[in-house]
Amino acid sequence: MGDEITFGHNGWIARTGEDFNEKNATLITQAICNYLYEKELAQKGCVIGYDTRSESERMANLVAEILQRNGISAMRMETFCPTPQTAFAVKKFGAGGAIMVTGCSNPPEYNGIVFIPEYAGTASVEITEDIDWEIGKTLDTGKTEPPPDRTISPLRKIDVSNDYIRHLLGLVERSVIERSRVRVLFDPMFGASQNIFMRALYHMDSIVVPLHSYLDPDFSGLSPEPIEINLAECKKAVIDNKVELGVALDGDGDKYGLIDSAGIFLGPTQTTILTLWYMLTYKPYGGAVARTMANSHILDSIAEHNGCRVIETAPGFNSIAEIMTKKMIIIGCDEEGGISIGEHIPHRDGVLCGLLSVEIAARFKKPLSELVGNIYREFGECYTDSIEVSIPKDEIEDLIETLQKSPPRKIGDETVTRVDMRVGIKIVTEDDTWIFVHPLYNQSELRLHFEGRSRKSFEKARAQALKIVRER
Repeated sequence: MGDEITFGHNGWIARTGEDFNEKNATLITQAICNYLYEKELAQKGCVIGYDTRSESERMANLVAEILQRNGISAMRMETFCPTPQTAFAVKKFGAGGAIMVTGCSNPPEYNGIVFIPEYAGTASVEITEDIDWEIGKTLDTGKTEPPPDRTISPLRKIDVSNDYIRHLLGLVERSVIERSRVRVLFDPMFGASQNIFMRALYHMDSIVVPLHSYLDPDFSGLSPEPIEINLAECKKAVIDNKVELGVALDGDGDKYGLIDSAGIFLGPTQTTILTLWYMLTYKPYGGAVARTMANSHILDSIAEHNGCRVIETAPGFNSIAEIMTKKMIIIGCDEEGGISIGEHIPHRDGVLCGLLSVEIAARFKKPLSELVGNIYREFGECYTDSIEVSIPKDEIEDLIETLQKSPPRKIGDETVTRVDMRVGIKIVTEDDTWIFVHPLYNQSELRLHFEGRSRKSFEKARAQALKIVRER
């Protein structure tokens, strides 16, 4: 229902055919139009992108129509595309922002609307709160029609795929990939990046084995999220086809997962560690490393070894994007494996990360899990995990307040030496074991992150984090 709409940094996601309908899409789009006028950005126009889900193209056409009726130049993608390509188009055209119709990596029965601001990155909390306020104001007044003084603007069909691919190819070392003739299995999970990634690899003479690279709005019944449980077919295809690497991208192309030549899945922590190590070793551009509070501290060890300062931000790539727009950042990493680099847009980009992973595989010609093992041997092992717990919103607030007033003094038998209360609470010990407890944005869910630099300290951190919730 309209009065249940909440617009966060990941936009608004709802079930198709129920809350995700024309009425609510109209309401949200009109609120975004009002926001663009309020911020004096409407005259710059707005890009529209959409993914491969059921209803995405139709809703993108509806969004374009509403923008036109509001006097905002509507620049609609000619066909489906990944979210980072839509963000790239904002930068290319100097647009006031973009509206992306996508369900991201949610199950196939969901779809949504994401707003990308004029800096071509993930929207900040302030921006989404402003849009949320405009939604509430529109609901209060019941006025979903444009004000009468706004004239009709043109619709422009755009295709930035060639420019986007050219830009991506400039961020990888093409000669390394071209010389190796690396074989890559690519699994877009039926999603929006299927054309772009393959075209980029073909430009570098790579041998590509496609999997799930066709349109299926139902995603074969799976959530298009590149986690190990969803990549059984991908893993089998990597082994069967004897390729050097398997790259899987999520439904809208901003997250990725890897299967190496030994059939081993690399999750978000491993892919982030590998990418950071590679960037600092082989592409030392200069600048700081930005990571979220929920990210592994082994990233700090790698960065400091290479003489790089680490900036720790609040969770979510929106916090990384904010830093990337203000400071020289070599690489920004969120806790879900989302990554971008300083020469790119401040938006996580699975397509770029997939290409960088192909470059790594081409350079070393060995299983990527072996490289990660070498990194652990050099910088020390780390064990990291997170758990989401559903509890009432008021209980979350009480728990966080209690922890902040009286934080634990120990994790297991390790003394706590640092407490960070910027978001929720993070407690860190003298041996770099840590627990981070924070609420998920606008949800009745608590997320627990914990890490230990040994298996024993990790298990103690995990047990204590769960104890905190049980004894609330």
